[in-house]
Amino acid sequence: MPEAAATLAMGHRTLVAYDRDGYDLHYAHWPPDPAALAPETPFGGPPDDEVVRDRVADLLEPIGGRLADDRRHAVDPEPLATGLSFEAVCRRIDPLEHEALYVVDADFSVRRYLVVGLRAGGRRRTALVGYDADGDAAYLRGWLAGARAVRAVVGAEKGAIARALRWLDPARGTVVYPVTAGRGV
Repeated sequence: MPEAAATLAMGHRTLVAYDRDGYDLHYAHWPPDPAALAPETPFGGPPDDEVVRDRVADLLEPIGGRLADDRRHAVDPEPLATGLSFEAVCRRIDPLEHEALYVVDADFSVRRYLVVGLRAGGRRRTALVGYDADGDAAYLRGWLAGARAVRAVVGAEKGAIARALRWLDPARGTVVYPVTAGRGV
C-alpha cells in the first residue's frame, strides 16, 4: 500500500468499552459520534469516513487493493472481549495501536479519553486524558504531537511527558492514570 494510503487508512483507532456487568470491549476504526451511541443504535450509525475512504480507494485502485469492513456501524458489533474489569480494559490498551478509549455507561453516557503512551522507570505506561468537546480532542492531539516532537529533539529524558501532563490545561482534559499491577492508581 502506498505510504499516503497507509497514513490515511490508519484512522483514529478507538476501543469502546460498554458497561454491562463488566465491560464488553469493542473496536472502532474511527471514533464514533457519542450522540449516536444509544439503546436503539448501540454501535452507532455508519462511520463518518467517506472523504478518507474515497481518497484511499483512489490510491488502492491502481494497485488492485480494496477496502472491506462493516459499513453499517461505527463500532464493530463483535466484541474483542467481554466481562472485563476496568483494570482489564486498561491493560488491553496499546498506546502504539489505540488513540482513544470510549467508556459507554449503562445509560449510554459516554466518557471519552485520548491514550497517551509514557515511559516511566524504563517501563511503558499509559495515561488516559479525559475530554468533553471535539475541540478539546484536537487541542490534546496537538499538545501530544508537540510533546513528542520536543522529546525527539531533546532526547528521551526520563518521565518528560509524564511531568508535562501536570501542566496540561485542566479545562481541556483530565489526566487519569489507570491501575497497574503492584502500583495502585
